[in-house]
Amino acid sequence: MAYTCTLYNSILEVDQALWNQFRRGDADPFMDPHFIRAVEVSMADSGRFWHAVFHDPDGRPMGCACICLYRVDASLLADGFAKTVANAFKRVVPWLLHFNVLFCGLPISAGQSSLRLAPDCDANALAQALDAQLNQLARANRAKCIVLKEYTAEECARLPALADLGYLRADSLPMNHAQPGYRDFEHFCSSQKSRKRHPIRTSQKKFDKSGLRVVQLTGRGGADAIYTDEVHRLYENVLDRAKVKLEKIPAEFFRELARQLPDESAFTFIYQGERVVAFAASLFTKAVYHQMFVGVDYSLNSDYDLYFNLFFHAVDYGFRQNVADIYVGQSADTFKQRKLGCYPVPLYFYVKGCDALTTLVIRKGFHLLFPPRMAIGDASDASDAT
Repeated sequence: MAYTCTLYNSILEVDQALWNQFRRGDADPFMDPHFIRAVEVSMADSGRFWHAVFHDPDGRPMGCACICLYRVDASLLADGFAKTVANAFKRVVPWLLHFNVLFCGLPISAGQSSLRLAPDCDANALAQALDAQLNQLARANRAKCIVLKEYTAEECARLPALADLGYLRADSLPMNHAQPGYRDFEHFCSSQKSRKRHPIRTSQKKFDKSGLRVVQLTGRGGADAIYTDEVHRLYENVLDRAKVKLEKIPAEFFRELARQLPDESAFTFIYQGERVVAFAASLFTKAVYHQMFVGVDYSLNSDYDLYFNLFFHAVDYGFRQNVADIYVGQSADTFKQRKLGCYPVPLYFYVKGCDALTTLVIRKGFHLLFPPRMAIGDASDASDAT
């Protein structure tokens, strides 16, 4: 039963009622048209975007997806031995490691997938229609490979046809989930055993003596004006220390997030005097809270445990929303799991080459290029981007 695909060049062209019928209600903020528009507006210079709606032979809508073309630097995506090899190639043939990738997804790594299926959808038929559309776009835009990201095990279970279509499944970075059910961070901390509570209290005491102040507000509170280029350099500080750099998000994304989602975007700013020295950007609904990105002035970190305390305050805001799920990013696993009580949930992505050479490289070097991920990182994870 063949499905058809209607492709749109902007989320503004898609009927919002039609699009929203595939969303998982309040638990699905990253498929909110306003969030997608924030990405489109702020990242138009670095990527191209399309949005697909799939119909069955009777014309009934059966699913939707976000698609983007993004130029990547493979040396930044690699890890371990693969990164060493990639850096060696970069010095000799730098052009070889810069290429277009077509994503079923958005160039914002927050652990979200961008493919939604109706409950009565024929998943195999939709996968075939999606693959056909992705192949066509990849050829037209000279993409080297196609990537579908990021899927839970439950989502993967609905997509067995992807293997038959030539896609290989790899481990992505796991998502850290905080335990909900606490009134605030103080309630969480007081509920922990002394051996876990003591290092948190030690960090909090260092922060309390610093004279730094915390301001928390939604996008409607003027976060777009506060988020200056100087503040954005704090995000770049964290990105520079990340082991795996998935993408570099422009400052305008954070401003547009505040404008497009004024009541669903949350910002935690830490000030030293009148200067912002750390921030956290989050997205929330009545159902979920996603702590997405942070920025830190590392010159103050050792004196005040700025990185740790920033997360304490950002998670505190999440607890106070009384939501069912709290997500705290895909890195800094050791810190998040040991101090914030998070537990990891595995995520996966699918990849296939668009030409014979790329397909050969991916298949022969799969385990080197995409090594299995450990649930808990080492101590250095605490400096990773989120």
